[in-house]
Amino acid sequence: MQVAFAQKSDADIQKSVDKAVSASLDAKKATKAATWTNLGKTYLTAYTNPTSAVAYGVDRATWDMMFTKEKPSAEEVVSAGDATYTKLSYSHFDAYFNAMGQLEFTVVTKPSISGDALAEAAKAYAKAYELGAKEADVDAKLQEIVNHYNSAAYSAYTLGDYARASKLFAGAAEVSYMAPCSKPADDSAFNAGLTAASVGDNDTALKYYQICLSRDYGENGDIYARISDIYGKMGDTAKQKSILEEGFAKYPENQSILIGLINYAEANNEDPNYVLSLLDKAKVNDPTNASIWGVEGNILAQMKRYDEAVAAFTKAIEIDPSYHYALYAWGKMWYDRAVEFQVAADELPLTAPQREYDAIIANRDEAVTKCIEPLEKCFNESQEIDYKVACAEYLRRAYYQLSNSTNDYKAKSDSYKEYVESNGK
Repeated sequence: MQVAFAQKSDADIQKSVDKAVSASLDAKKATKAATWTNLGKTYLTAYTNPTSAVAYGVDRATWDMMFTKEKPSAEEVVSAGDATYTKLSYSHFDAYFNAMGQLEFTVVTKPSISGDALAEAAKAYAKAYELGAKEADVDAKLQEIVNHYNSAAYSAYTLGDYARASKLFAGAAEVSYMAPCSKPADDSAFNAGLTAASVGDNDTALKYYQICLSRDYGENGDIYARISDIYGKMGDTAKQKSILEEGFAKYPENQSILIGLINYAEANNEDPNYVLSLLDKAKVNDPTNASIWGVEGNILAQMKRYDEAVAAFTKAIEIDPSYHYALYAWGKMWYDRAVEFQVAADELPLTAPQREYDAIIANRDEAVTKCIEPLEKCFNESQEIDYKVACAEYLRRAYYQLSNSTNDYKAKSDSYKEYVESNGK
């Protein structure tokens, strides 16, 4: 099978666009929805023209057989992230074949007309809607434009061109928010911010992150941490702090926000109890939220206030016996403490008194012992395999550390080891 390119010449495309634009400028024709619908269609045709006959997913042999009108001007192997592609260059686009030999995506290198044809098409269709075009018809076209933007954005992202990807994701988001588009692309707005932030374009990142925030979109609260990070890079610590506190009030258990608050407090010499005071406010607002107490336990553990951390973890479990994270965090706290003692023992100079070494090892074994009860309770009660495997791994190490000839801890260590090997990922 041989199929020639279905492309029209750039000159013919330009003539079509000029004619449609001219009609839209005519006072009488400009009042008709059909004039603007035709203009939108013409711009869409201009956008898709360079790759109008491309069939994604075809293998290289089929591609070479189908497209005989134009031979590639260059062929090279390129790397993008962890993937490798064979890139074929043509007059108007580059074609990228994946490691399986299939056409995965294209990048237009020479558009048929200058300017942003997709943006112009969207404006034309929106105008047609204002003048009475059917909502369903215009909605479908706007969604098509959003898909074109996103497809090009993901191609740019795959190739590491994050600045271009950000502009394309932004285009998708802006069109999706136009009437009467029924599917707002909040994920595109988020991606526009994400890719802009990755290249240091803080203003654009902030703009699209804030759009996400206004639409209550963003990783269960992580959007607040992302916005605060941008404000921090811009040197606006007041806004950095306020957005974190706003996010914390809404998502007190969100780890990204909490880490942001802790990092902010450390960098700006805040009172060490600053984050704890926020947690106290959260408890008043939501006194039955066990996760707030669990978070407090973690923070107290980081501050090395271990007895207070235990009290917080205990309170979390009292509020919600099924909140197994508190048990896991409680046990992990003591295991981590035991590791600290072991490191301290290993770092003692050879000339140190034996009693000093023995005291540290005794503290280590005490911490190891303390980790067992909460971890075993979590292991026995939780139905979540990730918790059970994590607990089993710590328990394996703990019992092995404490095993000797007078107990059966070696057998317990082996049983937990077997569980991890059978259920670990």
